[in-house]
Amino acid sequence: KFTIIAVTAILSANAAIVSAQDNRISISGTNHEIPRIVTLKSNRVIMRGGPGRDFPIKWQYQRKGLPLKVVGEFDVWRKVMDSDGTTGWMHVSTLSIKRMALITDTTVKIHKSANETSRAIAVAEKGVLAELEYCRGGWCKITTGDLTGWIFRRSIWGLLEGEVFN
Repeated sequence: KFTIIAVTAILSANAAIVSAQDNRISISGTNHEIPRIVTLKSNRVIMRGGPGRDFPIKWQYQRKGLPLKVVGEFDVWRKVMDSDGTTGWMHVSTLSIKRMALITDTTVKIHKSANETSRAIAVAEKGVLAELEYCRGGWCKITTGDLTGWIFRRSIWGLLEGEVFN
């Protein structure tokens, strides 16, 4: 009878660990918030099916600066989600804390100031990456190439829901 209780306790502990992973708790104890946004550090980053090199490759990303959402951690591996909702694991050495924005609307005007009536200085197409400077209200200041301007927050991916980004 004692053996059954011990086995039940072990299984319950393992279930708690799985539950902790599902609730986006950092198993490795990095003390970084989850979820959070990161970007790809280089033009070739591999996404795996699990936290380790022995897991199969799910995808290969070829876009330095692409924003991803960290939704879990295990040791030196980060479970990430891209703008399409694809999830997988990437090694921490392939990720950066530099903040970038991915344009998600088909086309969007980049304004001179954070005001809908301000002059549009350019038009960005879906898929354009821009450096994220800061956001205020429904607007974000971005830089892409030599161009700096303001864009609607709802037109980009690379921020958490309700995130204050200064």
